Amino acid sequence: MPAKRRARGLDSFRRTPTRRYDLPPQEETRVEHASRFRKRYFDLPRIHTGSDRFLMGVLCAVLLLFFCNASAPMGEVPSVQERFEDWAAVQNEKTIKVLPGPTPEPDSELAAAIEFNTEAQMQQIEVAMATPDPNVTPEPTPRFKLYEPGELAYETEKMSVSIEQKQKDGITYFVCDIRLSDISQLRTAFAGDDFRSGIYEAVSDIAGRYSPVLAINADFCRYHRDGVIIRNGEVLRRQNIKKHHLLVVDENGNMSAQTDRSGKQGLVANKLEQENTWQTFEFGPVLVENGEAAELPLKSFYVNCNEGYYEPRTAIGQKGPLHYVVIVVDGRRDGYSTGASIPQLQRLFLEEGVEFAFNLDGGGSTTLYFLGEVINMPSGGKERSVSDVLMFMANPQ
Repeated sequence: MPAKRRARGLDSFRRTPTRRYDLPPQEETRVEHASRFRKRYFDLPRIHTGSDRFLMGVLCAVLLLFFCNASAPMGEVPSVQERFEDWAAVQNEKTIKVLPGPTPEPDSELAAAIEFNTEAQMQQIEVAMATPDPNVTPEPTPRFKLYEPGELAYETEKMSVSIEQKQKDGITYFVCDIRLSDISQLRTAFAGDDFRSGIYEAVSDIAGRYSPVLAINADFCRYHRDGVIIRNGEVLRRQNIKKHHLLVVDENGNMSAQTDRSGKQGLVANKLEQENTWQTFEFGPVLVENGEAAELPLKSFYVNCNEGYYEPRTAIGQKGPLHYVVIVVDGRRDGYSTGASIPQLQRLFLEEGVEFAFNLDGGGSTTLYFLGEVINMPSGGKERSVSDVLMFMANPQ
């Protein structure tokens, strides 16, 4: 192809002329601008005659009616109440079962024959409630334990125990008179058989492993971390404590108490160890000393010692050499025993003629175990798990 022709072919597109910046720009007229661009859309058909206009109006009316019918019902719309009644009727048909037979009219003979007798029906209900159901086991009611004088007794050549149940001033209590032949018969034991076991057991479970004649809860010594604890001649804790009294049972079985706890730590325990002390118990208060009522600590003491504060109680006293008295007071049981205050407990020991008496742990812990059986009524309905017990044994091993 000739070069000239090829040049024309390449130059078939009209190029934008080079802008000259030395001359002012030429303004293009509206007509010239419109002629350079083609229309990219189509115009709607123009309506030139009256018939065309009439047809277009009819078409618009038809479209309007079509859309109105599609978007809204033409009949009446039921109200909310009517729709609810229709729904309720459907649900009733689903849930209500029609009873067999005709429904009696209010004044008919059938209605009179089945007339409801309110009084007779109530009597039948009361009789049914009063009659026990043979298939239902009734809950056991608490039985108050009452023992005849002389019923609770034990005696051998080595020891004797007599227990008398008494009732006075709304309380029921047990007075245990105990005579031993050797101090080794007064022993203690711990839950888990070890002071450091951290286990708690019922009095009957602990005592059951040693077969004592009589056992009571002691001072719950593991409940607190302080105090001088000596059991069966062994020193287990040497820390002094101010909020308790200390019951001391020496090597001969004689009881005394230390109420001044202001000494230095360890000195009290060291002294008692040197004196071959057999047992110590941390609780109190001291009730009787030298046969007379001890002054009760009414303020700042571990136990409330005021009148009117009634609780189950466990306490021990001494009449003479190896002659002891244990008093166990039941409580928190209406009609049987309310419990005793500390002043009441003190008076009970004075009536028994003791030379010394000391209060031990009480409340729900109060338990009296005799010849393999709990003979009192623990306030909680069952025995409380405790850490230690005090036992009187016929043949200690």
